[in-house]
Amino acid sequence: MAYTPDFELVHIGVNCADEAQAAECAHKFELLFQLAVNPAKESADARFTGTQIEWMKKPGRGEHGHLALATADLPAARRYLEEKGFSFDEDSVKRFPDGRILVIYAKQQIGGFAIHLMQK
Repeated sequence: MAYTPDFELVHIGVNCADEAQAAECAHKFELLFQLAVNPAKESADARFTGTQIEWMKKPGRGEHGHLALATADLPAARRYLEEKGFSFDEDSVKRFPDGRILVIYAKQQIGGFAIHLMQK
């Protein structure tokens, strides 16, 4: 069965210089746009506003950050993109406990942003 693209932009990761800048950016978005800082999504690497913007506490992948695209069938989406010339960084794979891929980054950037696929 052929893959029907179902990519959904789930968040944008923005590279910040450090934790203080990530906190400042998150706070500004909260004040200006009523997009609350989301402590449930906080990690050692990032702070979120809502679920849409991930403020990286140090520069991560991508010149400017990353775009996270979710799909219902990550293996099929990967094959689909590989057929279009995209390639993926095996060292970036994060897995579910059952071994399925949860996240994988493409080697290419678009507009200074790394791209990662996520399993819905």
